[in-house]
Amino acid sequence: MSWRNVFVSKHSKISTKMNHLVILTDDDSYQIPLSDIGNIIIDTTRAAITTYAVAECMEKKIKIVFCDARGIPVGETVPYAVHSNRVVNIRTQMNWQKSKRDTLWQTIVQEKIAHQAKLLKDIECADWENVYALAGEVQEGDPKNKEAVAAHMYFPRVFTYEFTRSDASHPINAMLNYGYAVLLSETCRHISALGYLTEIGVHHESEKNPYNLASDLMEPFRPFVDRAVYGMDVKELNPKTKVELVNLLLEEEPGLPGKLSRSIECFVQSCLRYLAEENCALPSLGFYS
Repeated sequence: MSWRNVFVSKHSKISTKMNHLVILTDDDSYQIPLSDIGNIIIDTTRAAITTYAVAECMEKKIKIVFCDARGIPVGETVPYAVHSNRVVNIRTQMNWQKSKRDTLWQTIVQEKIAHQAKLLKDIECADWENVYALAGEVQEGDPKNKEAVAAHMYFPRVFTYEFTRSDASHPINAMLNYGYAVLLSETCRHISALGYLTEIGVHHESEKNPYNLASDLMEPFRPFVDRAVYGMDVKELNPKTKVELVNLLLEEEPGLPGKLSRSIECFVQSCLRYLAEENCALPSLGFYS
């Protein structure tokens, strides 16, 4: 079972040999069993990877995430042969009932808002219950956009009232965006492994977003990134904070089924099962009840 996330941040050559990932840097070498690896994040443009290594990683369902010169994730590998029922699943996905999609999106937003409220409670924000109350006001499909209302209340309370998510130059936003990109990649990995398209979403439906479904299903997990960034002493995106955000996937989360990566996997499975099957219960993470 994969449990490692490999983070490459310096000039290196990446290859595979005898079922091991081999990384050669200017002053050292590393060998890691491929069976241990879930994700490889190449955080530099000064690393070279062999096509054989890319192909072998895709065969073993190891996600490779590529970053630009600023260290921001810009793309990832998506293997073709991931699930024996892929064609059947895609046909099912194209015909998901709108009523089920709207109900699932309602649940996703409720879980996300309740999770945000939990973080506010944990950091002793006096009016956290006002945010939690918004979860109960979310309707099917969230037509009144309570998700945005909650975000408007939530972020200033976590990161001071001078902070806004629209400020691209703010170092905290760089950290959040990086952490969210890690979540997105992990969610995509599990969606692809189950034989579904990441392009066809439940709520997100942008023609320019190849990860609409992952953008939907990752939403309740965003506060884990927010909590991690809130707790960091250094509020800037650097190699150390990047590693901490990547390693967040390996942390055990109380009340959830094991590591964050495993929790995402279980939630993705539950959501897709709900959309595909009749009389299937809605997924729950336990943040909203």
